[in-house]
Order: sequence, then C-alpha cells, then structure tokens
Amino acid sequence: MLKKKTKIVCTLGPSSDSVSEITRLIQSGMNVARLNFSHGSHKHHLQIIKNLHTAEKKTKQRVAILQDLQGPKIRLGEIEGDGIKLKKSEEFELTAKKLIGKRTEKGIIVSVQYKELIKDLKKGDLVLINDGLIEAKVVRKTKDSAICKSIVPGVLESHKGIASPTASFSVPAITKKDREDLKFGLKNKVDFVALSFVKSEKDIQELRALIKKYRGHAKIIAKIERHEAVSRLKEITKEADGLMVARGDLGIDIPAEQVPIVQKRMISLANRHAKPVITATQVLQSMTTAPRATRAEISDAANAVFDNTDAIMLSNESAVGRFPFRAAKTLSRVAMAVEKEMQTRPELLGPIQAYHNYHSTNATCQNACKLSKDTKSKYLIVYTEDGYTARQVAKNRIYTEIISITPDEKVSRELTLTWGLKQIYTKKFKQKGTDKTAKIVEYLKQQKLLKRSDKIVIICNASSKEKLISTIKI
Repeated sequence: MLKKKTKIVCTLGPSSDSVSEITRLIQSGMNVARLNFSHGSHKHHLQIIKNLHTAEKKTKQRVAILQDLQGPKIRLGEIEGDGIKLKKSEEFELTAKKLIGKRTEKGIIVSVQYKELIKDLKKGDLVLINDGLIEAKVVRKTKDSAICKSIVPGVLESHKGIASPTASFSVPAITKKDREDLKFGLKNKVDFVALSFVKSEKDIQELRALIKKYRGHAKIIAKIERHEAVSRLKEITKEADGLMVARGDLGIDIPAEQVPIVQKRMISLANRHAKPVITATQVLQSMTTAPRATRAEISDAANAVFDNTDAIMLSNESAVGRFPFRAAKTLSRVAMAVEKEMQTRPELLGPIQAYHNYHSTNATCQNACKLSKDTKSKYLIVYTEDGYTARQVAKNRIYTEIISITPDEKVSRELTLTWGLKQIYTKKFKQKGTDKTAKIVEYLKQQKLLKRSDKIVIICNASSKEKLISTIKI
C-alpha cells in the first residue's frame, strides 16, 4: 500500500469499471470509489459495485463507496438542429412554455426544463449557459418569459445547463430521480452519499431524514457549488458529515477568482470540526487525454495537500479518460512528495492547532498526538466505536503512523476517507471494564505489527455522544 496520508477519490466509469482497471486504481492509491449518478443506469452501477468488491478481495484493501446524487440540473429544453448561433448583444427569450427552441421572425425563443426558473429570475440577473460559455443578462420579464441579451455569445444547444450567480433558485435539492437513486445506493450499502447543489443545512437535514426513512446508514457529504451555500458554510459544515469543494459548478455560481479562497475556508472549517473534506474538479483535467499532467495541475494538487485537504478527487480523468491509473498514481506521488517535505519542515504545516476548540476530547486527543511525537512512538493506536476519536486525532495532522481499531465494519469503511488513517482494523474485544489496552496490544502482536521494545501510544473510547476519553496510555 502506498505510504501517503492524503486520500484519493476516483470516479468509476467506462474507462475504469472492470475488475482489472479497478484493481490498478487501488494499487495506484485509490481509497474511495465515486459513482456519479448523473450518468449510467442502476444496472451499470450495480456491476461496478460487484467489480469493486472483487478488486477489494484481490488487493486485500478496503475501498469505500461514495454515491454522488445528480441533484436538480436546470437546463434548456429541446432546440432544433445543431443549435442556434447567438450573436453579441442579441436578445433571446427563455420561456416556461413547452416548445422546440428556434429562431423565428420575432426572434430567438427557447424553453427551459425547470418552469419555476422564470419566476426566480429578475431583471438585471446574470444568466450563464453551458458552464458559462454563454453569458447574458435579463433585460425584461413577462408572465411566462425572461428576455435576455447576450454579453458573451455562443451556440444555444439542447439540454445545456443554466446558472445564475445573482439569483436564488427555488428548486429543491433532492429530486424524484435522487430519491430512486438513493434507495438503490442504500440497498447496495454505499458508505457516503454526496448531495449536489446544497443551499443550506436544511438540505442536509432533509437527506438525513430520507436515509433514516429508507433504513440506511450512509454518511452525508455536502457538495458546495452554490453561492447560497458559501454564505452558510459554518452551518452546513456542522450539519454534514463531510464536505466537497465542487469547483466546477462553484466556479460558475461565484466569480472564478473566489473559488480558491472558498476552498481554503472550507478545508479550514472541515479540519476544525474533524470532518473529511474532498477537493474536486479538474485537478488533473489534462490527463483525460494526455499521459502527463501540466505543471499547473501538479501545483494545484500539491497546494490542496499543503492546505490539509483530506482527499483529492478525480472525475473525468478516471471515469472516461485514457489514463485512469496513471492519474491516480500521479496524485499519489504528489501527496507523498508534499507530505515528506512537511515532515521535515514544520513551518510548512501552518497554524493547525490555532483553530481547534479545546474542549476535553480535543485537548486529550491533541495531548495523545504530542505524547506520541515527544516519545517518538512507532504507532499512535486509536480504538474508536463510532469513528469520532480517530477523526479528532487525525485533524492534528500528526505524521506518526496511526492505527485505527473499531468494532464496527461500517465505521472502518467510513474512516477510509479521513486523512492519515491507512491501517484500519475491525475487531471486537470481549472484556469486562473499559480498559482494553492489554487486549489491543495482544491483537497488534497477532497482526505482526508490534515487536518487543516497540513504543506505542494508545487512546480509547471517545464517542460523539459522550465526548469522553476513557484511556490514554503509553
């Protein structure tokens, strides 16, 4: 297993859905497999899950599954032919009426799939179409239409996405399709569910209620890609189980130059609350078609590691690209190079401790990390029942090897997304009392992880409910 602490999330698709390709991805550093439900059928996703489990057994590595729900895509309707060429400063009409978009004697008229869009838009709003390739402004409104004037022209094509950084769309975060996809995902025991186009913590609460209703146990990753979510980052971070910096759609909904600033804020917030955070979108985009990444892409990935992201995600690079496992290996090499440098240059670590809340659990976990470092222990052993203690330890970004032990296989899979937790074991200890240290040491000897005279630090039994450390021993 590659000696890196930063985790890698790979999107599985046509280029990487076979057992052999998934195996190569795992060997190249993949820790979490993402299933993108914006594409593919349930039948295809089920086959990927089966192939993933086969590859897990083959490599003897645990890989978690992240189900990424499509969410509400606001798109243009059907447009005749190959599209309508829009000129600069030309007006066109967006309408809630169902029709085939075309150029008429009266002008250009195209429909939108989401009818409430017309109500949500107001005069003066900026409208971005096809990932911002077309830019326009609403100049006037009628009952059923919004008349827009192009600022940056292009070709209006069928089903291209629409965004507005100045409007707030009333469309719900969870669609009918998402509900059916969620049922499928929970039935097949996905470990994480990523919710697209989150606006506030209420969207997270709604999804959590649905997961409970469908008798699932998946953790929720909030994808930050709306300007409304940026203003509610603190509340969303507290409510979600993790965050994703979804830089693609986010860069359309807010000015592109603000994206790296929001990225740093999100990583800092997630670290503070011991929630895993994924940096995503166009990380190694050139490797979709090229065997080597650009220097700018390498620097982008490296800076995400320097910023203390828990994980970096590949999208097209691994799903439809020509070099899936090479892309994963490239990220692994970047992570290992940066982490090695950070170990030898403490000044590069940044003020990690400055923003921690020092209630008893945080203080004890930090003390365990300091004790491990001061005594130069071989391992910091974390026994955790719900993953809480392990995440509290990991947020201190300690470079001592962390071994996590939990009695719950579900928790084992969830911890694969957390920075620094590479060796994760599932083991139940039958013992009276709360002191499990003797049993833990014996178990580690059986696993041939310890030898005589090895120095270790053990921390046990903090839970998110009790927030209590029962044992810390060296």
